[in-house]
Amino acid sequence: MNRRSFLQGLLAMGAFSMLPAPGRASGVRRLVMIHLFGGNDGLNTVIPVSDPAYRRARPGLAQSRVLPLQSGLGLHPALQPLLPLWQRGKMAVIQGVGYPEPNRSHFLSSDMWQSAGLSSQDGWLGRLAAARGWDSVQVDDRSLCRALWQPCDSVRVPLCLRTDQAAPPPRPAWMEEALESLYRECPERTLAANFAHLKDCRGQHWQGPPLQASLSAMLDLWPQGRLFHTSLGGFDNHSDQLNKHARALNELASGLAEFYGQLQRRGWEKDTLICVYSEFGRRVEENASGGTDHGGAAPCFLLGGGVKGGLYGEHPSLTQLVDGDLALHYDFRQVYASILEDWLATDSREVLGREFGKISCWA
Repeated sequence: MNRRSFLQGLLAMGAFSMLPAPGRASGVRRLVMIHLFGGNDGLNTVIPVSDPAYRRARPGLAQSRVLPLQSGLGLHPALQPLLPLWQRGKMAVIQGVGYPEPNRSHFLSSDMWQSAGLSSQDGWLGRLAAARGWDSVQVDDRSLCRALWQPCDSVRVPLCLRTDQAAPPPRPAWMEEALESLYRECPERTLAANFAHLKDCRGQHWQGPPLQASLSAMLDLWPQGRLFHTSLGGFDNHSDQLNKHARALNELASGLAEFYGQLQRRGWEKDTLICVYSEFGRRVEENASGGTDHGGAAPCFLLGGGVKGGLYGEHPSLTQLVDGDLALHYDFRQVYASILEDWLATDSREVLGREFGKISCWA
C-alpha cells in the first residue's frame, strides 16, 4: 500500500481526537482553506454587471441583479449572507488569481495549487506544518488533499475526518499494514510517533449541509490544529449553470456566515484567516448547454478580523482574453506568500521554493 492509499484510508476511518471548544482567543493565529472543487465561475461570482461584453458573452447566464461592490462590479445575489462582512471591511476579493499556462484538468490544476507548483510529493501546508511543528486538520468527504502532504523525513499524519462516515471497524488491521508500508518509504520516523498522533472519534457526526457540517467540526477541533482544510463541490457546471451555481454559492455563503458568526461569539475572529479558492475559473463565453467550460483565472476571497476588506487587483478584461480565458492578474503564490509572511510570520521561500510578490490586504 502506498502513501496516498494509506492517507485516503485514514479519511475513510475518521481518525483523530475531538475536544470541546475552548473559551476565549489565545492569540494563536490559524488558517482555514476552503477549496471550491470543480472550477468556480469567477465571472458569475464577482460580476462586471455594467460591462456590455459580459452580456454579449453570456446572453443566457448574465445576472441582472447583483450585490453592489464598487467600480461596476457586484457579487452574485446568492452570496447575500456574506454582504455584512464586506460592509464591515472583513472580506477581501482578490481578482484574476491563477497561474501561467493553466492546466484545465481538475486534478492536475488542484495539485498545482496544493503543491505550489513544486515537483516534490509534499504540499505547501504540509511543508509549513513540518517546518513549524504545527498540526493540520482536514475535515472533508474527499481523499486527503495534496496541500497537507508532508516531507518524508517529517511526515506526521494530519488529523482527518469524513463528516458523513459511519463508524469504522473496531480493529482496523489495515492501518498497521499501511503504516508499515509508509515507514518502509520513510524509515526515519517510528510507528509509535504516528500511533500516538492518531485518535479515534468513531461515530461522531455534524449536522447540516456538507460545508456547514465541516466547519462545525472544525470549531470542535479548534485546539487540535493551526492549519485547516476542507472543500465544497458543485462548481463544475457544464450545463444548467444558472441554478446549480446559485445553489453552490448559497451553500458557501450560508456556511461561511454561520462559521464567521461562531468565530466572533467565541472571540476567535481576530486570530482566524479564511481563504476561499478554486483550481481554476470558467471560460468567458457560455456553452450551448447553458453552462461554462474549464477556464483560467478567477477571484480568491480572504475573510477575517485581520483582513483589510475591498477589491484587490483589476477585474480581468472580457475583450483581451488569453486563449478564450480571463487573463492572469495575480499568481496564486502571491496570495500564499502574503498569508505566510504577513499572517503566519513564516519565510515564504521555505514553503514556496522562491520569492513571490505579496498583496498587502491586512488591516
